[in-house]
Formats: sequence, C-alpha cells, structure tokens
Amino acid sequence: MFSESVRAAWNAAGGSASACLQDSRDSMTLAKPYFIQISDMHLFADPQAQMWGVAPDPTLDRTLDMLLREAPEPDFVLVTGDCSSDGSAESYVRLQAKLQRLAAPLHYLPGNHDDPALFARLLMGSALPADGKLKQVFETCGWRFVLLDSVVAGTDIGRIGPPQYRWLRETLQARSSLPTVIAVHHNPLPVGSAWLDTMTIEDGAELLHIVDACAQVRLVLFGHVHQEFESVRNHAGYLSAPSTFFQFKPASPVFAQDAERGAGARVVGLRGGASESKVLRINAPVSAKAYRR
Repeated sequence: MFSESVRAAWNAAGGSASACLQDSRDSMTLAKPYFIQISDMHLFADPQAQMWGVAPDPTLDRTLDMLLREAPEPDFVLVTGDCSSDGSAESYVRLQAKLQRLAAPLHYLPGNHDDPALFARLLMGSALPADGKLKQVFETCGWRFVLLDSVVAGTDIGRIGPPQYRWLRETLQARSSLPTVIAVHHNPLPVGSAWLDTMTIEDGAELLHIVDACAQVRLVLFGHVHQEFESVRNHAGYLSAPSTFFQFKPASPVFAQDAERGAGARVVGLRGGASESKVLRINAPVSAKAYRR
C-alpha cells in the first residue's frame, strides 16, 4: 500500500484512502473493484531471446502466475507500454495471448520501444490516428481513466505535445465530477535516477500544471523506469510499476540492475473517490507483510 507519508499527504488533501487492500502473512486479500498495472514486458519475436542477460518471456510468465494467485479477479488490466523490445508482430501476438490468462479487459498504451502502427492494429484493433498519438479515455468502477501517448518515434524521450494537451484539458473538463486516473508510459517527473531522468517527458511541466488544476485527478500512473516509485504532488499521487522483465536500481546515477527485487506489477484498489495501491513481486508476492488495513 502507500507508505505512511503518502497516506498522510493524501489525507491532508482531503482523501480518505479506504482500506481496500488487506495483507496477511502469506497472501493478500483484495476487495473489489481493483485493477492491475503491468508494464515494460519487452518481449521479442523470439521467445527465447535475452536482453541484459535476462529472457523477458519467463519472467512475464512468473509474474502472471503470481498475479493469478495473489490478485486473481481484476476488473481490468492497464498495460503501460514497452510491450515489445523489437516492435515485432510476433511479440504483440504472444503478449496478448499471455495476458488473456488474467481473464479481464486489457487497456494498452505504447512505450518508446513499441512500433506504434503494429501496436495499434494488433493490441488495440485500430489504425494509428493521423496525429500518431494513441490517446484514449474510458470509464469503469465509478472512475475515469485517461491514457496519454508519450512516444516520440525513433527516440527514448517522452513528449505529449500541444494537440494532446488540448485534448487532455477538454477531456478533464467534460467530466470533472468523476475521480480520474491519468496513465502514460514515460515518467512525468524525476524519479531520482540521474540516467533515467534524462528521459522524463520533456514537456512534462505542462502535465503537472494541468493535474495541479484538476482536483479530480487522484493518480498519475506510469512505467518506463523499471522500478517502484511513489510521490505526492498536491492532491495527486504519482506512481510507477516495476517491469515484468528487468529491474533498474533505484537512485542509481548510472544504468544498474536491481538484483534484490524481482519482476512484478502494481495493484490499485478503488473505493469511492479514494484509492490504495501496492506492488507485488515474484520473489516476494506480499511486498510489505507488516501492512494490515
């Protein structure tokens, strides 16, 4: 769940953070509704291919096995980008088949390693829009979810761009009464790893400004950083999910593997206008056993 400092900040901002996730020593009991955020799978066309000495397929399979034990009935799954490492059709088809094991609606947004046109066709069943941005909005569980596209083709940086920001403002204004989650691949603010923070959303200041002005936005979720991150800015929590593949060492000034933490995913529980969340990992499915809410 959120750390005590995060909960305190939310309460000070008027949140109530209901007890929607409970831990026991060996398992986690969830109260619906809840969803799973899964990110940075990095599959290749060849299911045996490796990057940085790790094969993405087996770690994804182990993550799904863990989720089926610990969070078996999500209302939906939010996939926050870098589904593929090589942008291949084979990787997208295989990912879709694997995620069907969770038996829940799947909502995808692209990352910098994805091929936007193939991603749209094979995972979303649509053509790439003329502006090249796969922005989306949907409502479920009494909440609104706004998915942004931060991909800049051919680079690792993130950018939202003025047209998408205009769409975001209009979208938020249209349903300001509903608690809202914004999701995007790249981190919109620094996470404390110098090498990674060169790849934040380069026009992310505008996103922070928009979120600051829209009290209904309770969470901003992202991937890209291959690590667990939590921060609060005014009324909104900014949270990342770990990779199902390879973990980056937090607070490292240079690229480094986090050998202590395994692959995982984030679970988010929703209660009215409040939410709680925690990360589950394959080497420690209940990542904070002392929590009991």
